Amino acid sequence: SIFLSGCTIQSRQLNGLLELIKEPPMDLSAKSWLVRFSDYESIVYAISTSQGILFSNNFGDQVLFDGWVLRKVEGMGPRRLKMSISDKKNIRTFKRGDRIVSIHRCDQWKLQKNLGVVRYTQYCSDKHGYKNSILVKEDGNISVIRQIIDERYTALTLTKLN
Repeated sequence: SIFLSGCTIQSRQLNGLLELIKEPPMDLSAKSWLVRFSDYESIVYAISTSQGILFSNNFGDQVLFDGWVLRKVEGMGPRRLKMSISDKKNIRTFKRGDRIVSIHRCDQWKLQKNLGVVRYTQYCSDKHGYKNSILVKEDGNISVIRQIIDERYTALTLTKLN
């Protein structure tokens, strides 16, 4: 009788899975973004995680955004980039794998408003100065994230589609 009840539970689980499959697929188009890095482009989907928003796709492209800073970047074309970015006070450390490749000094984010559009910019410098930016639309949703993510001052841009 234990064996039979085990089968019953399994079939209930299977029925539950079949019901889920029959449901219309979640509309991910609302969460689709275009990622650009150097000459590479692809579509990624935003997923909320405990560490922040993970932008990901089936090609192995992954970008982790903590709400202010891009913290991890993996994939992005044939060279398979693997960068992590961490901050301690105003010092930003860029690592390729386990190796520190650059250290930049970054100021606080500054807010600029113009015709209902809000732009946050952050000035950073090492040998060269540059600005990171986050563009927020009137509805309060982020529409563009553009940040330098490596020692070559290469920008990664995430642009919300639709």
